[in-house]
Formats: sequence, structure tokens, C-alpha cells
Amino acid sequence: MKPQNIIAKIRANIKKKDCECLFSDCENKSINSHLIQRNGILSNISIDGHLYELKVIDVNKFGKEKYPINFKKLGIKQALSYKLFCNKHDTNLFKNIENTQSNYESYESFILFSYRALCCELRKKETGIEENTRILNSRSLIGKIDKYIIESYKIGYEAGIKDLIVMKRIFEREMKSPKNSFTFFSFKLPKIEIYASSIFNTEDINQSSGLDKLDLENLYIHIIPNRTETLVLIGYHNEYTSEKIINYCKSWKDISKSEFEYKLSSLFIHNIENWGISPTLYENLKRENKQKYIDLVLDKINNYGIANDNSFNLFE
Repeated sequence: MKPQNIIAKIRANIKKKDCECLFSDCENKSINSHLIQRNGILSNISIDGHLYELKVIDVNKFGKEKYPINFKKLGIKQALSYKLFCNKHDTNLFKNIENTQSNYESYESFILFSYRALCCELRKKETGIEENTRILNSRSLIGKIDKYIIESYKIGYEAGIKDLIVMKRIFEREMKSPKNSFTFFSFKLPKIEIYASSIFNTEDINQSSGLDKLDLENLYIHIIPNRTETLVLIGYHNEYTSEKIINYCKSWKDISKSEFEYKLSSLFIHNIENWGISPTLYENLKRENKQKYIDLVLDKINNYGIANDNSFNLFE
């Protein structure tokens, strides 16, 4: 059996596996949680209940396809959907941002969106560790993989989990007893039919002081498509910030549609993967722009820190 077929089986088995709820001290089975509400947000831009997101292609097709990632059409139920929380916590924790009357510009909304995005990143890293561990332990893959690279990925995931667990506890304390420990900005920008909810680390890996140091300087960003505008929520923890983080947050204020498109393109290339696009906008994108975007994502995959690259506009 080819290595990609073995890895495909490993991934399929992990995908079927039950996961525990990520809320602290809960051992119940998680369900699929949506980072952004379907009704009233994603439904604003979906067509026939479908959207597009960038996804890793089926491992079985590695070698047949030119690129390992591509845009994929998916149902709205699968949009930014991950096994994060049990039914009780998924319902109760996020009820204040899960109805059409929600005030998405409130501090509470920012905290809830950010907590859920952080837990998503935590689950991805847990899944990455399990996948890489199984690959390393697979007798069928002996001599067919570069163990050094797989082990380095695993170590990186483990270091990231340490940071995320610390921040998860901070968020849960803030949710229980708000103390305005975070600062966030809310910007109403021109309507572009995209959505996102993510966390990314702002430290340049080349300036990192090592795996033993906690790295908590994160940016939390959520892009919510309303009927007539795009709402951008962006912020940080007050103790884990920098002048660069603060200036980046403020740089989203009062920008034109063209500037907005460039900033989104840079963000999606360099910093976050939890985003999607309406079928209408996707189909109107230039074919060469979609291809160049994928090329740039693959080229910049090992870049870290806040990107200030305004050289490419996916949406022009």
C-alpha cells in the first residue's frame, strides 16, 4: 500500500474518533460546533445552503493533484465546523451569540467568539499530535517517511498546546467573571461576502526564545458578514500584547474597500485558515487570482508573525 493511502486511513480513523468536550472538567462527548452561526450570518451569503472553504485535498489524491490544498464547495452545516464541545456546553455557553438578535459588537460576543476559535486551534493541534504519533508508530510506513520532519511537527504542536491551555483557562475565568482583561475593536467595513473566526500568534518564529517559553501574544479576529456590511472584531489580551499588535488592530479603521481586500488577502495567506467565501464571490474571482493565492499560501506556510504584505489582492 502506498504511504499516502496509509496516511489517508489514519486520518479517516481519527476523524471518526469521539472527542471529549473542551470545556474544562467536562468529559462528555463533543458534537460539531460552528465557529460562526449558520442562521442569520452564514445564511446571509450562502447559495442553496453552500459555501466555499480552503481544504486539504484527499490524501489518496496526493501526486495526482498538482496542489495539496484547494477550494472546496461544502454544505453550510460543515462550514467552520469542528468537534469542540458537548451539546450542553455548545448550547449554553454560546447562546448569546447564537440568535439573530445578538449584539456581535459587545465585549461578551468578542470573548465568546475568541474562546471558541481558541478551542478550535487547540483541537486541531491535538488531532495533529495523534496523527503524527500514529504515522511515526506505523510499521507499514517504516522507511517510507521522513521521521525527523514528522517528529518536528509533533513537537511544535505540543508546544502550541501548552500556550493554548493557559489562554483557555484565562478565557474561562473571563467568561465566568468578566474583568475586561481583553481589549477589542469593532469595525464596520464594506460588504465582502467572506467569513472568518480565528486566533493567530504574532511572534516571529525567528525571534522566538525557545519551546520552553510560553508565547501568549495572540490576535483574535472574527469577520462577520451582515446584510449590508462586514463586521470585523479584532483584539488581544491586555497583558500579552505589544505596540505592533495594537497598531495592527487600529490599522483596520476607516479603510476603503480596496484596502480591506488587500488586508484580507494578506491575512488569509499568512495568518489564518479558518475562513470561507460565498459561492457568488468565489465564482467571480479571477482564475489566476485563485491559483496565485494557493501558490502564495504554500510558499508562505512557514512564515509567522503579523503580516504586512499588501502586494496581492485576491478579490480584484
